[in-house]
Amino acid sequence: MSMTRQPPSARRPAWRWLAAVAVATPTLVVARLATADGPAAWPAPVTPTQIDDPGRPLGGYPAAPRPDADDSSDHTHGPSPRTLEEFVAFAERSHPKLRAARAAVEAARGKAVQARLYPNPMLAAGSPQIAGAASQWNGYATQDIVTAGKLRLAQQAALREVQRAEYELIRARFDVLRDVRQSFYGLLVAQRRVEIYTQLLDIAKRSYEIGNELAKAGEGTKADVLFWSIERDRADVRLLNSTVFIETGRRQLAAAIGLPRADVGLIEADLFQQLPAFDLKTLQEAVVQRNALPRAAEADVARAQWALERSVVEPIPNVNLLGGYQRQVDYPPQEQGLLQVMVEVPLFDRNQGNIRSARADIASSRATLRTIELDLATQTAQTMANYRTAQRLVSWYEEFILPKARETVQLTQQLYARGEVTFLSLLQAQRILTETELAFVESQADRWTGAVAVADLLQLEVFPPTLDAPAAAPADFRAEMGDDARRVGRDPNQPPIPLVPPPAAAAPVPIQPLPTP
Repeated sequence: MSMTRQPPSARRPAWRWLAAVAVATPTLVVARLATADGPAAWPAPVTPTQIDDPGRPLGGYPAAPRPDADDSSDHTHGPSPRTLEEFVAFAERSHPKLRAARAAVEAARGKAVQARLYPNPMLAAGSPQIAGAASQWNGYATQDIVTAGKLRLAQQAALREVQRAEYELIRARFDVLRDVRQSFYGLLVAQRRVEIYTQLLDIAKRSYEIGNELAKAGEGTKADVLFWSIERDRADVRLLNSTVFIETGRRQLAAAIGLPRADVGLIEADLFQQLPAFDLKTLQEAVVQRNALPRAAEADVARAQWALERSVVEPIPNVNLLGGYQRQVDYPPQEQGLLQVMVEVPLFDRNQGNIRSARADIASSRATLRTIELDLATQTAQTMANYRTAQRLVSWYEEFILPKARETVQLTQQLYARGEVTFLSLLQAQRILTETELAFVESQADRWTGAVAVADLLQLEVFPPTLDAPAAAPADFRAEMGDDARRVGRDPNQPPIPLVPPPAAAAPVPIQPLPTP
């Protein structure tokens, strides 16, 4: 449409129509603000997912980390860390998996900011007719008015992506902690294994020397000498192989903290520290509640819900406004105002396909959430099977096997002092004790592997686990086996322990699933 009026003078300066364009632009912006959707324009999805950590609010973000920032080559030399806490501190500063996860969070935040930004206005100038007495010159501005809260809904969906990225950062951090803890205690077991193999080699060498001297004195045979020579060679090669695990374990631990060139020396920790027991059902529920994987899946369910809301309002058309000024060079000249309103009519495309896809996406994300919960419950059961058997084996060695091996050495020493047994018998008893201690250390390795897996599932900040950990209970091997366990292995002449019939099978109590968003 156009409006025509006669100017007060025959000609006016050419900048007048440019000034009109400058005036029209803020007018359109005011119109946009007056018609913009408010925070209560559209309701939030029903029963939105509650996230424990909503993340940082939008605005005022620090500068994103540089993609080329890599300090993995730093701290390659210098004082070597010795404790688990020191290695964890290095890993949290240097591991590239954590830098990638932090960058993913920052990228998701940037997308959330971008999702709420309003479209920019457009300025244009032209001439429908350049030459002639009726030539025209105009300038105008256009602005899209977004309706139905589309920008707010799009940002809400993007914010759920931010929450998911934050939970994936938490999960990545505990993945790194798991690798560091596993490598640390694997190296600790390797150190103790070298000490035991060194003792075994010393015993084998002394046995060979004594057997050789006895054979020269006519009190032994060549077969005895060959036997002790074989034992010495076996102990020697086992010690050499154990040192290989020291070297590889140190390099593996250095790689686990993200500093593959770092120097790793002797480490310090209590290999024989007591660890708690766990109730399996309570542990499964605690893992499902505390692990970041279900929380990330919940955020994805919420994102799908907001995406459906966004798809539903997509057919509601946006409004395109155009306003401007036109001057027609004629006698007398004419000044005209330009105004145009454009709206898309959703006659054929009402976003039916995307709405259908968004609904299916919600169902898929909910099924994924349930699958993750079931997988964690299964993984917890498998982990507890390995952890309990390792705990029981360690307790068996502590309660029965090691005390008898030590008592055997003491008795053999007393008999040797009275001249009733030879020195070779004493060395044989010491060898049996050392090999028993080696088997005890190997069982400790399985126990710590299980403890690391349990801490990873529960996402425990404190390691080793303590009695105040979720689902933890005092580890009482005697209570598990009953009062008769005190007699097991004490005396072979004792009567056998009567078998106790198993209790009646009870209906399993299902794990309560998380509330469906």
